[in-house]
Amino acid sequence: MTWRKIVPNLITLAALLASFFCLVFAASGKFYEAAQLIMVVLILDGLDGILARLLRGTTKLGAELDTFVDMTGYGIAPAMILYYLIVPDAGVWALALVVITLFSGAIRLSRFRIVDPFRGQHGYLGLPITVNAGWVAMVVMLSHSSNGRFDAASLTEGLPALLIWSVSAAMVFLQVSRVRYGKPVKNPAVFILGAVMVILLFVEQYAHVSAMAFLFGILYYAFISPFLLKHERMEEASEDQEELDARRS
Repeated sequence: MTWRKIVPNLITLAALLASFFCLVFAASGKFYEAAQLIMVVLILDGLDGILARLLRGTTKLGAELDTFVDMTGYGIAPAMILYYLIVPDAGVWALALVVITLFSGAIRLSRFRIVDPFRGQHGYLGLPITVNAGWVAMVVMLSHSSNGRFDAASLTEGLPALLIWSVSAAMVFLQVSRVRYGKPVKNPAVFILGAVMVILLFVEQYAHVSAMAFLFGILYYAFISPFLLKHERMEEASEDQEELDARRS
């Protein structure tokens, strides 16, 4: 295996390591740090694919490693945060959210491997699992930072908790839906902007601003973008099918 193939896989393994420590922090009650690590995983997970394509080092091994990162960092990690953060105070409904977050993530990724031979390069069938993970991470950061926009109690009681976790539940169901989504990081400028925003999450005076920007971006992508970009994605889907048919013939 040449260095062109090794470098992207090392980035993927770094993302897996960050996912592991996200679980460790969540179990230790360090929810803010766990939320930060979810976003680190998000950037590393995007970077490995970009490098693999630039270096012409894409491999089946890298694709399989990426699936483990996705499940750990975006499926198990947010479920773990929810379990330790809100289940003790909110009870059964919070546990139900944890379960459907975990199950939906597993189903979403399993279906992704079966129905998408392009591995998301031409868009997604169902909301990407990264989106709800980002929502959970940003909500946690905004409620646990020193200059956050709301307090931690708003995650377990009252109307704020109902609204916040209803959005999360809706995203979990969209993950296993047949709604088509575009690939937001096809434009390198979008990825670079996202990386800068993640860096700002680690700068105290800018963390809440970056987190709010992420939240609005998540809401737009999950609930508005499928309608605005529907015609474009239908054309992409047709092109994808033609390419797949050509490979089979």
